[in-house]
Amino acid sequence: MDINQILFLIAILNLVGDLYNIFRFRHHIPRWVPWANLSALAACISARIWLAEHAGALAIGVLAIYIALIKLKTGSGRASKAIPAAPCTKGLIVITVLAFGYQAYRGAMDDAVMMVTVGAMFSPLYESGEWWRLFSAQFLHWGVAHLALNMMGLWFLGPLVERTIGSVRFVVAYLLCGAGGMLIAWAIATFGPSPRSIILLGASASVLGLVGLQVAIARRVYRISGNLAAKAQLSAMIQILVLQMVFDWMVPQVSSTAHLGGAAVGLFLGLLLLAR
Repeated sequence: MDINQILFLIAILNLVGDLYNIFRFRHHIPRWVPWANLSALAACISARIWLAEHAGALAIGVLAIYIALIKLKTGSGRASKAIPAAPCTKGLIVITVLAFGYQAYRGAMDDAVMMVTVGAMFSPLYESGEWWRLFSAQFLHWGVAHLALNMMGLWFLGPLVERTIGSVRFVVAYLLCGAGGMLIAWAIATFGPSPRSIILLGASASVLGLVGLQVAIARRVYRISGNLAAKAQLSAMIQILVLQMVFDWMVPQVSSTAHLGGAAVGLFLGLLLLAR
């Protein structure tokens, strides 16, 4: 599956998943939202039919416009003055983009050897004692699309989690989720039925760890208060995990074990923090 197909699949899965939640909470959202979603789906399908060679980029553009419209119209994109900013989310994005620039400078964009040289997680080197690769690999990416999708996820999920658990805990949890997801992927690849060496890089496990954290947070809030917004957040986070599983199944190039491992670590950390 090429990058054009992958981007198209990402957009369609997100819009279809959102449509499910829209109809689930249809009595509590503006009437124009379902029509906006269906229009976005129609635009993506039209791009696939008439402009197949560029359907992926166009579909991602439609998805971005749809999300921006929802945030603008519902006011969810405006942070309350009483809620602190999320400086560490922005800082992680800046650091990751700078690391990607370093990758480009070193010629480590599509060369596996150079990717390992600049810090990717490579199981034989990890086994020889280079444990720091579990962390450095989180700031490296396979290409622009990989970087953009992960940073978009961090941009939308990071502030919510950071404002809830605090900036220091947020950064620690983000890094632990990424490292934990890669560690789980390494363990399965090494001790599984077909042992093999693996190369891992990207912030996907870290970002999915934030999803796991938010599942724990929203579940706790809903159980205590019965808050409808918390219920919607819980449903949305579970939707993301299900869609990620479908995506990983359809795109064998990605590491499903690292993704789900990161989400599991995030859920565990969320439950641990809330228990305290």
